[in-house]
Amino acid sequence: MMYPRLKLARNLLTDDGVIFISIDDNEVTNLKKICDEIFGEKNIIALLPWKKKQGGGNDSKFFVQEHEYILSVAKNIENFKLGLDKFHKLDEKLYPYKDEQGEYGLVTLDKSSIRFSESLVFEIKDKQGNSYFPRLVKGKQSCWRWGKEKVKREYDKLVFKDGKVYTKYRKPEGVPPRSLLIDTRFGRTEVGKEEIKEILGKGEFSYPKPIGLIKHFIHLINENNFFVLDFFSGSATTAHAVMQLNAEDGGNRKYIMVQLPEPCDEKSEAYKAGYKNICEIGKERIRRAGDMIKDELQKENAQLKLGEESKKLPDTGFKVFKLDSSNIKEWDSEAEDLKQTLYASIENIKSDRTSLDILYEVLLKYGLDLNVPIVEHDHFYSIGGGTILINLDKEINMDIIDSICEEYQNLLEIDEDFKTMVVLRDSAFENDEDKTNMMTRLEQIGIKEVRSI
Repeated sequence: MMYPRLKLARNLLTDDGVIFISIDDNEVTNLKKICDEIFGEKNIIALLPWKKKQGGGNDSKFFVQEHEYILSVAKNIENFKLGLDKFHKLDEKLYPYKDEQGEYGLVTLDKSSIRFSESLVFEIKDKQGNSYFPRLVKGKQSCWRWGKEKVKREYDKLVFKDGKVYTKYRKPEGVPPRSLLIDTRFGRTEVGKEEIKEILGKGEFSYPKPIGLIKHFIHLINENNFFVLDFFSGSATTAHAVMQLNAEDGGNRKYIMVQLPEPCDEKSEAYKAGYKNICEIGKERIRRAGDMIKDELQKENAQLKLGEESKKLPDTGFKVFKLDSSNIKEWDSEAEDLKQTLYASIENIKSDRTSLDILYEVLLKYGLDLNVPIVEHDHFYSIGGGTILINLDKEINMDIIDSICEEYQNLLEIDEDFKTMVVLRDSAFENDEDKTNMMTRLEQIGIKEVRSI
């Protein structure tokens, strides 16, 4: 189960992509070996211990197991860049001053702890003409950290205060992330349980990952516009974390959650609450979490002071797809009247499938993003700004073809080089003559690519 999914994961990752894998002590050795084989040893970034619980375990035979591991692996470590940890809490006492550039602290220009050099002992005067020299610290002569040329070049950055010369150090936007995930901000399994309980009511899911842990890894990626894929999405904590982070920093990250429809135990609180499988829990959590995030953001925006900029509401909409067989029937070579089968206009779409079922199969077969914009017109859909115009009616006539032609001509007015593909239902034509006439009409206005399903 683990090997094929990781093999697929590597193929799906961008060249600068990274995967984070949660694992316990029992399988961490095997996981590391598999990742060495699939990704290559050089692409292993780190094995990060995460403190998953606090207290308990008094009945343990040996050591109380308080941690799990997060193995991080890059597709190509040469292309991967790890961002700063922007949520790391800095000591505010270190940055007591503030100017137009932000908060800062002061550090003396002279140091006795660095290697002494005579060339770094010289006079510096402030704008009032007062002289400053490196001090004698505990009987040891100190020297400046900057040479004469740098002092001259960056003189305006010096601060003269209390008989000393200082330079500013700025409060950073973040710090390099640490390997030990033990702070409470990363959450514990119990925190994850409380988070989903707050959204769905009773404990519908046992020990989901906390939002803080997932959000930490997502925000370490330098960009804020990328896809996050979770192969084992469970209660959709990852989707929740993506939406929350987008709300906080205005990002445009997107998520893809993959989960087998594992049945819920009939004795569980989830089943009693109406959730028959895990996927239903995840879908409902995304809906409610999205609404909650928007409500909180609207409340914040309502309390803004004059001149403060409001935060944009994140897009919390999502689509749900279920893996199924093709919408198109297989050709029956065993049909009794093969001649009639070959020449008749036969309905080749399964009877229980909707137009949207067929539409999304077309997107998949032509390699288009399932999130591509879709506009519904009378009798046809416009996909990706008109890249594909598709009619899925069971019957088609020249009026429908004319409406498709009119839409294409509108697109040509915007871009004279615009190209489109028209997809039609093969069984929709009443006869070959009608089909030929309609194809000719499409060709006359410049639509060269017409395909049938």
